[in-house]
Amino acid sequence: MLKKVEFISDTADIEATKNIIESELFNFQIDFVKLEIPCFGIKFKNLVEHSTIKKQYSLKPEVWKHHKNFNIYFTEKKATLKFSLPYFLHGHNYCKLEAEDLLKIEGILSKKLGISIGAAKVKELEFGAYENSNDDGKNYVDSILGIKNYELEKSTKGFKMFGDRKRHFHYKIYDAVANAKAKKTFTLGNYPENGLIKHEIKLTNVKPYFENLKYSDLYNPFADYIGKLKKDLMSSRKSLILKNENPVLLHDTDLTHILYAGLKQYENGVASENVVKSLFNLVENSGLTPSQKSKRRKAINLLEDHYNQRF
Repeated sequence: MLKKVEFISDTADIEATKNIIESELFNFQIDFVKLEIPCFGIKFKNLVEHSTIKKQYSLKPEVWKHHKNFNIYFTEKKATLKFSLPYFLHGHNYCKLEAEDLLKIEGILSKKLGISIGAAKVKELEFGAYENSNDDGKNYVDSILGIKNYELEKSTKGFKMFGDRKRHFHYKIYDAVANAKAKKTFTLGNYPENGLIKHEIKLTNVKPYFENLKYSDLYNPFADYIGKLKKDLMSSRKSLILKNENPVLLHDTDLTHILYAGLKQYENGVASENVVKSLFNLVENSGLTPSQKSKRRKAINLLEDHYNQRF
């Protein structure tokens, strides 16, 4: 059940963009989950303890072929599982996950570790999808300036993450081909040579969004958790602010519109480093009469003088 904290999207935006964005995104999947379970009945013989971190275990390689990206932590009263669902099932994440895949994972863990995750509380999750791009993956990611009012939290070559820590909401976008090569899953996943982008929503605390979310809810046909995540992913994708090499067009020629168009040019990454020069260029191409252009330039120069005063 949705709680007080709302997603980035609203219903009107979702319905207006659903068909367009959904056709661009594919292989929707829950990628990562953090689950909380009781720590009894677990087959410790199939686990191996971390070499340096106490009470942290991973699967023995001989127990399950895709044992990487799976960790389980123990406290006195509970155990916490952190793992990627597609990596656990297939050894890579270039795939779509259906309800039967989630059920299959539940069955594997029950058989191999004696763990029942159906009633496990979902504490964190990541939900994502892929997009094909005609551009190089790194260039595509580099062209992203932001997303709505979220802060840029991390930026590396071919990877960016924006978010709002107070809302426990984060949006990741990265070059999926470069990521697969770095993780040595490129061949196994049969990734394309280039132009593949991964979009992901990361909820570092699920509770403000979904009340008492359990693993079984994620494949329950009568629950709409996946549907809500899918809609929000599409709305977030639409909200990305990309560099735009095209000039910003004025909607009106008064000073307010000229100043705001100047701000949009900076947002699009195409403005001159000099504020006055950028605004003068907008005025010059505005269609105003020479007399009107002169008045706008004088007003801009007056503002420049005011904001350059230090005393």
